[in-house]
Amino acid sequence: MPTAPLNRPALALGTDNLSDDLTNASTPAAPTSGEEDLRLYLGDNSDPYITLWDRIRASGHPFVWSWNWWGLLFPVPWLFYRKLWSIGATLVLLPVLLEAMIGFGSKAGLVMAALVAAIGKPLVIERAERKIRAVNALDLLSQESIGRLRLAGGVSLPGAVIGALLMFSSLSLALYDELPVRLPGCAAPVIREVVLEIATDNPDMIGFGASRLRLDRVRQHGTVIDDQGRLCHAELRAGEESVAIEYDIVWQTAGARQFVVDLRLRDD
Repeated sequence: MPTAPLNRPALALGTDNLSDDLTNASTPAAPTSGEEDLRLYLGDNSDPYITLWDRIRASGHPFVWSWNWWGLLFPVPWLFYRKLWSIGATLVLLPVLLEAMIGFGSKAGLVMAALVAAIGKPLVIERAERKIRAVNALDLLSQESIGRLRLAGGVSLPGAVIGALLMFSSLSLALYDELPVRLPGCAAPVIREVVLEIATDNPDMIGFGASRLRLDRVRQHGTVIDDQGRLCHAELRAGEESVAIEYDIVWQTAGARQFVVDLRLRDD
């Protein structure tokens, strides 16, 4: 009486497993849901963005109102932290260009920071959706697709540090430009250098020539109204020779920090 081989079920089972393994290894994974891809892209703390994403889908518009205090107070570091590189670079460069061209840089920077606070999070979601579509269009294997989403998304701590340095550098320059400009004092190194250069170039005026002149007994004798000029007295020496001089320091263009020095002999 014929009987079935005892090992047939085992062979059938082994064939089925082998078929499943080959299928899993050679075919792309089934596409995940949009929310799952978005969570993979955003990484940790993605819940607020998922909530905003649901609001965007419900509204039918690409942008909805979403306030972000980090984006308002630290717009450039936050943009670089969220890998919005081009927008962050624009926020650094555009106020500088506007300030140079029309003197509107600081106000433009405030307006742009407010825009980042209002639409920064929707921009993150819009970028995420573009990157997700690009990765899914490649029909990659499951693990490779996940790896690419995580690499493209997430956050960048080095980017936040670079953004902070750029932002505070720009703020420092802006504050420096707003500080009141004061004339250098009579004994300031830059003034000493200018006086000695004038005296060296005009030996007939001082009555002697020497390659190593020095200033002694420098003092301020008076000022022009509103600190627009300084009147200085000093002695110009070269070895054993000396002559009493006076020189005025006056603004040529205060905004550009340019001044002139007028040197002459002093009649005591």
